[in-house]
Amino acid sequence: MVEVETPATVGVVSAAAYAAGMIVPYVAGGVPGSAVQTYYTEFGVVGPPYIAVLALVALIVLAAGRQGRTAPDIAAGVALVVGFMVVLLTAMWAFGGVADLVGSLSTAAWLAYHRWVLLAAAVGILGGALWFADAIGVLRPRPEPAS
Repeated sequence: MVEVETPATVGVVSAAAYAAGMIVPYVAGGVPGSAVQTYYTEFGVVGPPYIAVLALVALIVLAAGRQGRTAPDIAAGVALVVGFMVVLLTAMWAFGGVADLVGSLSTAAWLAYHRWVLLAAAVGILGGALWFADAIGVLRPRPEPAS
């Protein structure tokens, strides 16, 4: 049987990875500061710096649900909504034409894969939230333990 802490931890780690991945273009070499701003703001509804705030909200909510500082069903519901929004907004940004722009911004080879790493981390947040909601019985009833 899956512990309820494990799914929430997956979401927390994914949210932290999203936030850390969003910072990489600012601190890694090979990408000028103005190019990073263009990379993050020209496509999609909002860019990853703003989406990272939602990812951090998911991190806090899942951690609180895992530790029992908030009702697990409320934490799971909020994490599901926030996780879905992170995936949707990141996908709109990643598929919104930023691929055509990457080559003109920098010669850094890693930048071509950066948006897919952020999208994978976003899917990890939603996956952790879904798994957590399922583990606590929000999505489907948990079987009764045999006595």
